[in-house]
Amino acid sequence: MYTLILVLGICAAALFLAGFARGLRNAVIEYRRGKPEPTEVPDYNYVGMAAISVVISATVIALVGVAPMWIYAGPLMVLGTAAGIGVAFFVERPSA
Repeated sequence: MYTLILVLGICAAALFLAGFARGLRNAVIEYRRGKPEPTEVPDYNYVGMAAISVVISATVIALVGVAPMWIYAGPLMVLGTAAGIGVAFFVERPSA
């Protein structure tokens, strides 16, 4: 299991760093264009996803007390979060 977490960690870190580099590059390009920041706020609603995340985290914490093998779920969830953030940088569309 250690090797799996290590390999997934390296992949998640690479994805996050690549996404972050893309986001940073897009931010610098937008800054150099000299356009003012957009003031409109998108209508995204992440309350449901946040609630699901809290429930899943609490469930995993409770399961660790029942079966010690669940201790590995925490690091796997963290790696999934890092990978998801990296993907978000690629999904984001730069402003025109």
